[in-house]
Amino acid sequence: MSEFSARNADPPSTRLAAYLFWRILEGQLAFVLVAGIALALGIVFLPMHELIAPPVLWRLLEFTGVTFACALLAHLLTHFARSGNLDSSIDHLRRNVLTAENLARAIPTIVLIKLFVFAFCSFKIAIPDINAFSWDERLSDFDRVIHFGQYPWEVLANVTGYGLFTVVIDRLYYLWFLVAFAPAAFAATTPGNGVFRHRFLLAFVLSWLVAGCLFATLFSSAGPIFYDVLIGGQSGYSGLIANLHVVHSQHELNSAIVSDALWQNYTGATGGVVSGISAMPSMHNAICVLLFLAARHINRWLALGAALYAFTIFVGSVHLGWHYAVDAYAAAILVAILWKAVGIFVRTSEQPAQTVRANASMTSPRLDSAS
Repeated sequence: MSEFSARNADPPSTRLAAYLFWRILEGQLAFVLVAGIALALGIVFLPMHELIAPPVLWRLLEFTGVTFACALLAHLLTHFARSGNLDSSIDHLRRNVLTAENLARAIPTIVLIKLFVFAFCSFKIAIPDINAFSWDERLSDFDRVIHFGQYPWEVLANVTGYGLFTVVIDRLYYLWFLVAFAPAAFAATTPGNGVFRHRFLLAFVLSWLVAGCLFATLFSSAGPIFYDVLIGGQSGYSGLIANLHVVHSQHELNSAIVSDALWQNYTGATGGVVSGISAMPSMHNAICVLLFLAARHINRWLALGAALYAFTIFVGSVHLGWHYAVDAYAAAILVAILWKAVGIFVRTSEQPAQTVRANASMTSPRLDSAS
């Protein structure tokens, strides 16, 4: 029996599974391996049963759909910014992005990212059990030393005050969840064997693993908003906390609601999906820096927008008491190193494959036309 006949003798379900498997791996093998292994470890060793409850899974499905829709809109707008032709951009979306071949890789990739982050949430809850919060005082002291004897939140408060600005920055801060994951869906739906897609996705999961897991465990800390209840008594953050309470009494702040839920879960008073406290390094700032670094390869105006939002998140993380400023500085340095290292790795690993494809294109008119 020929190889072709043997292959087609397999059941349709087997052929479909094999096709999907290879489509998912194509051009992003390292990302799939890293995310898959991390997901498996999270499921086996750090189960959080609340995360697999039907309501949570339904919200995961909804959020996956929202990020996918945002990714399609981003593809449309990005192509329109380059071509200036809406009809051409819609045609690009239909012919290149929304193909069965591209979606066979993109949709499982997006789902894998969401499941991977769920595993991260499960790990984050366990950080103080692995290494108790012990770095807050040192981080706070270092923060004040490098900012010339003042706490960063005080420096900002002298400029912005606590009031309407706090409400606006609080709302923008919680757009982060969409801003952070829609670009991952954009990268996942990028057609072809692009180096950009593999580089971004691999850097994305490594940022969570290296910054959000490894360094967060080594430098276990709760952050300014929990400083008083963690250390006990009054501190340099008592004024910050009092200011937030005043604003919250007048305009409901997401930060106040979430911080209360996090502390209740940490102390065991309640349980829920909104769990896990970790300040150093800041994942909010880390992912925003990653988005800026990636956006530079797409469009300068997109890079400018990413830079402005990254600055907004930095200001919000300090103003709202979630992070010491050094949390953001450390996150930016880590992500910049990861982005550079992953770029070198992806370009090096892609060169043999590009050589093979180039040689094939010279000897096979069919492959050449398909590329």
